Amino acid sequence: MTVEDTISHLNSLIETCRNGELGYAEAARLVDDTRLQTILQGYSKERAGFVRALQAGVKKLGGTPAESGTIGAALHRGWLEVKAKATLGSGSAILSACETGEDSAWTHYKHVIDSDISGESRAMVDKQWEKVKEAIAHLQHLQGELSEEKPD
Repeated sequence: MTVEDTISHLNSLIETCRNGELGYAEAARLVDDTRLQTILQGYSKERAGFVRALQAGVKKLGGTPAESGTIGAALHRGWLEVKAKATLGSGSAILSACETGEDSAWTHYKHVIDSDISGESRAMVDKQWEKVKEAIAHLQHLQGELSEEKPD
């Protein structure tokens, strides 16, 4: 894999993580449950940290780091706001939208993991991918908790 290929992969993940950062921040703003707000804000900050690390990796390789997310994710955030209003800030609905976003991140990370990326870049991507997988499991656990709290 060329340095340019590695930079391209890292820039793709920067966009993915920026999407996650903004998506989680929007979800935290829209959800009524303060415990979920705190959790989602934490994931937003974590994704911002991923962005900074990936941008530093791109710079170290001599590239220009991506700065923004994608249009598709902006549309997803718009849908999240509509969904939140329609469900009156339902934690379950918002967590479902977050899970969709993390599934997308999982796919992007998997693509990069399956490429020939190596060295420090690979180690960074592996570590972040583990955190994405943990977030998915946590979101699913939270969904389960919320469904158990619903009255019959």
